[in-house]
Amino acid sequence: MKYFTPAGGTAEVRPRLFGKSTVVCTCGFSKTVASGKADGLANNHAGSCRRGTPSSPRRGGGGSIGSRR
Repeated sequence: MKYFTPAGGTAEVRPRLFGKSTVVCTCGFSKTVASGKADGLANNHAGSCRRGTPSSPRRGGGGSIGSRR
């Protein structure tokens, strides 16, 4: 199930083996918990997540615009 964050990202529950599920968010949050608690955690995180999607790891090169100080 997917939960939408206020910043435009999504948090979802991915089932795993042995009664565990992983909650993953587009902001980079990831946590494995018991399956019974996963939906609640995903809902709580989605309601409080303000990052949405992670910022791009790319940085401007030496000759790019905006790299001067």
